[in-house]
Amino acid sequence: MLNARLPSSRMLAKDFGVARNTVDGALSQLVAEGYIVRRRGAGSFVAPSLPEHDAPPLPPKPIASPGADTVERRVSQRAKALRGYPGHYQPARAVPFTPSLPPFHLFPREVWSRLLSREAARPGSTYWAYGASNGLPALREAIAAHASAMRRCACSPEQVVVVTSTQQAVELAGRALADPGESAWVEVPGYPPVQHCLRAAGVKVVGVPVDEQGLDVAAGQRLEPRARLAYVTPAHQYPLGHEMSLERRKALLGWAREADAYIIEDDYDGDYRYEGRPIASLQGMDGEGRVIYVGSFNKILFPGLRLAYAIVPEPLVGAFVDAKHVADGHTALLTQGALAAFIQEGHLARHLRKTRAIYDERRRAFLEEARVLADSLDFGPARAGMHVAGLFKERHVDDRAVAAECALSGVEVHPLSRYGATGRGGLVFGFAGATRAAMRSGLEVVWRAIHSVSSRKGTLA
Repeated sequence: MLNARLPSSRMLAKDFGVARNTVDGALSQLVAEGYIVRRRGAGSFVAPSLPEHDAPPLPPKPIASPGADTVERRVSQRAKALRGYPGHYQPARAVPFTPSLPPFHLFPREVWSRLLSREAARPGSTYWAYGASNGLPALREAIAAHASAMRRCACSPEQVVVVTSTQQAVELAGRALADPGESAWVEVPGYPPVQHCLRAAGVKVVGVPVDEQGLDVAAGQRLEPRARLAYVTPAHQYPLGHEMSLERRKALLGWAREADAYIIEDDYDGDYRYEGRPIASLQGMDGEGRVIYVGSFNKILFPGLRLAYAIVPEPLVGAFVDAKHVADGHTALLTQGALAAFIQEGHLARHLRKTRAIYDERRRAFLEEARVLADSLDFGPARAGMHVAGLFKERHVDDRAVAAECALSGVEVHPLSRYGATGRGGLVFGFAGATRAAMRSGLEVVWRAIHSVSSRKGTLA
């Protein structure tokens, strides 16, 4: 009954056989939801008006007409274009040979948990109020020091803008540096999300072929000489794995200077190099302020982190910070603080040393075990990173059909055709997350899938 007095919490605890604290917690929740009221010195009472009495009645559930759920709603042309690279409805599976997915068990979770707890306990409002759009000063300082030492970037903390991902950095560059309808070069084959990010910013995407020397600058100049942006992965081309030659690097910087254009350098796995001397960043060669250097912690630590950064030429910092502010205000602050401490206290350097050794061992193991596919695939360079690409010797093998058949057996390989036309199909293998035993069994699945698809197409000799 409305306004009815409730028994005391002591009596309720005795009647229900539970602790009094449990009853007090339940009563407090009912007070918060408006079902009971407490009167000092009198006890607890049923509220004079219950929440559901005040709320309007729910409308009856409509009866769906046949086929109503199948009617396609009108969406934008941008949304239609995204169907070629749909969003995830389930987490990515950690199975052989998922590219760009680090093995989670190698990450020092205990250290990370301790740092998160310590930072969360700090007094003040640094992590709890709205933050600076360019990121926490401590993290920007740590990033600038890391990029300068490890990738020979020439930068100050003031040039660092903290973002959630490479994709966000590219979209910010598109919004800050190009007007709608202007063009950007992208690598073909290349990283598909970047193309969608640029299109979302209103930028026209122009695919430029890559070869063993990286992006073909001369081809880009023929295709669209007045482009405002060029997106490249010079240290380890994604997905083919080639390094951009010094001649091409100089040509690209010269084009940007002459065309008043800018280069987005995606150094997504530059911390992992196993053979030869480390390759200096394109940004470190740039003396004209034409390169936006992008790095990500999501691939070298764990993808759920959602922390990356852009190193921006000083005259462009304001435009990037404004674009970031409009996009989402700022990146999550508590995780920024924990990552700053993770870097400053040496945990990142230790993690990179550990994982670099393990990934190198797995890289060599993969190349040995992959000899089983030598009759079917020509493997590209595997001197760096966490993946290797192989092109089919037979041009008519359907790489998407091979990948689909592998997936039926719990093995994930990416068809090379999903990254753009190369003239030959192929497969992209991630080797960092698989043990030798998992590689061996996984490659047997791939071998069977290639021969099954090839025999159906009549392409095997």
